[in-house]
Amino acid sequence: MCYAVVSDFRELLIPNWIIITLVVAFLLFAPLYLEPMTTLWHVLIALAVLALTTIFFALNWIGGGDAKLMAGVALWAGPQHTLGFLMAMSVLGFVIAIILLGLRSHGILIERLVPDNPVLRRLEFLAQQRQCPYGVAIGAAALVAVHGIFVQ
Repeated sequence: MCYAVVSDFRELLIPNWIIITLVVAFLLFAPLYLEPMTTLWHVLIALAVLALTTIFFALNWIGGGDAKLMAGVALWAGPQHTLGFLMAMSVLGFVIAIILLGLRSHGILIERLVPDNPVLRRLEFLAQQRQCPYGVAIGAAALVAVHGIFVQ
């Protein structure tokens, strides 16, 4: 998940191997630790998230990697934790969007206050290009949700 965050921030790309790893790891984990009906619910939630995010992708609201990553996280989160994950993701995405909007209008001022900061330079570039690395919000929310997934 950390790699997905860094990759999306640096390149606006979430590699498919990350999503494949999430799915394969779940397929290995589920038979050992989950009841078959619980596993089915996890899969159904992930498919619902994938269907909804595919619509968002088709409308050009999010990237394809974002859609797949959200579904991969929902696979692990299941019915108990997906809503919390989506809420945290939405809040973090909103914060990132506000930061990017602020940088678009006040980037030069911030650059003077914190010179030579590579993270700020990247954020300023993304703001000027009107790009939002939403994978950062997805990954951060997933890491927050992990606590709820494995600690019960």
